[in-house]
This record gives sequence, structure tokens and C-alpha cells, in this order.
Amino acid sequence: MFIVRAAIWLGVISLFVPQGFAGENIELPFNTETVQIDAGEWCEGRETICEVGEEAARVGGFLADIAAERLEVAITEYNEEND
Repeated sequence: MFIVRAAIWLGVISLFVPQGFAGENIELPFNTETVQIDAGEWCEGRETICEVGEEAARVGGFLADIAAERLEVAITEYNEEND
């Protein structure tokens, strides 16, 4: 459960980290656009881990939607106050 909570909080915090916070881009020895993971094969024998990952992805999407809504409302209110 700790891992799930940590992943959720890292996801929430990452929404508010400013762009460029981590510094310069790094060169990787492979092209990340072409890297693909076959989760079906990897999940064989690791069903619990895959279920937790799927749930964490759903929660992350939910939190991102909430953050986007709040940000949109805040921007709208700010624009209304300053017009």
C-alpha cells in the first residue's frame, strides 16, 4: 500500500513542478519513442503488480482531471477579476 500511496503523491506533486525544474535535457543511448513494453507478457505471473499499476494509472488520470479543472477555474476567475 505504501508504494501505491507514494506513486499517487509523486503524480500529484509532478503536476505542479515547473517546466525546466530538472535542468537540461539528457541524451539517452536509445530512442524512447520506439521503446515498447508488452505488458501482457510481462504481467504473466505478476497479476497483482499489474492490477495495482492499472489502478494507479486510473487514479492518476482522475487526479489529473481534477487538477486541470481547478486550474481552468482559477485561470477563469483570475481573468474575470483582471478584466
